[in-house]
Amino acid sequence: MGIVNSPALAAKAKSMYGHRLKKEDYDELLRKSTVPEIAGYLKNETEYGSTMRDIYENRIHRGQLEQLIRQNMYEKIERLLKFSMLTNHEFYRLNIMKREIEVILLILRAIIQDEEHEDVQYTTLISEIPLALSDYFSYDIDKISETSSFEDILDILQGTPYRAVLKKYIDKKEEKLDLPAIEQELFSAYYQSVFKIIEKNFSGRVKKELLDIYKTQIELMNIVKIYRMKKFFKVSNEYIEKTMVRMKSRMSDTFIKHLIAQPDAESVLRVLESSKYNMYVDDKEYTYIEYYSDQIKYHLAKRYMRFSIDSPVIYTVYVILMELEISNITNIIEAVRYGTQRSEVESLLIY
Repeated sequence: MGIVNSPALAAKAKSMYGHRLKKEDYDELLRKSTVPEIAGYLKNETEYGSTMRDIYENRIHRGQLEQLIRQNMYEKIERLLKFSMLTNHEFYRLNIMKREIEVILLILRAIIQDEEHEDVQYTTLISEIPLALSDYFSYDIDKISETSSFEDILDILQGTPYRAVLKKYIDKKEEKLDLPAIEQELFSAYYQSVFKIIEKNFSGRVKKELLDIYKTQIELMNIVKIYRMKKFFKVSNEYIEKTMVRMKSRMSDTFIKHLIAQPDAESVLRVLESSKYNMYVDDKEYTYIEYYSDQIKYHLAKRYMRFSIDSPVIYTVYVILMELEISNITNIIEAVRYGTQRSEVESLLIY
């Protein structure tokens, strides 16, 4: 399996994190009034230029820009793993496994909805993944990006652990596929692998910190699901409970059921405000549940990035922090596109 803890990777990740967008970068981005102006700043004034050097920013549109900034993150991940020669280690492959699940869910959602959203094709996420990184996928990423049926997906996933999960739904008509249930099963399997690999490879402080990070992810995933289902879907409490990922969760069944029993999304937020999950949140309003969740992830990840010396922990939180940075940029792009007040989007940036 090779060396799990790599001082070289830890140092490299911290150095790369030092080149993240700072307050002055966000201030400049918020002053831009068009997508090409945002692209121009990212290309010429930030390290995103490494991915955007061949583009003409005056011709770029929103979908292309969002694709490029996410591609930049994948390239950073690939660079880190190649630098430390850990690309094939089972722990560092967990990030690949998560991307595999995201792609499967993206394709399933596209098949069910049978639509493409404006200029962002449903294969956008797939096209962002660098070829060298996609080589580590357990299935053919090109084939799955071209599929148009559930049966084809099952064929492509032959020999992977994902096929057994999806096969249970083969008798369902595609428009009736239960995506939340499939998502729950796939991520339950993912976190089973996570905790098994952590148990096998780590002990002491590193194990404790990794468990803290991943258990927090599960808790926040469950909270977001409860809120969104209360807000946007008419489903029973029993159904919501079935979509919960219970793997190693520190949230008690009593607390989960208490959240689910709330009559509406606003009541869920009020319960959270008075719970321990309010500990990292500042005085900004809970405009979106994702903001609440991301705030907690950010403060936890930033703390470990600052104080940890162990590459498994630093690598894990580096990816989290880069995903949050991409979310910030995407929010600014969307604000320009829809004419949102800059003060409104500024209040949702997390850095």
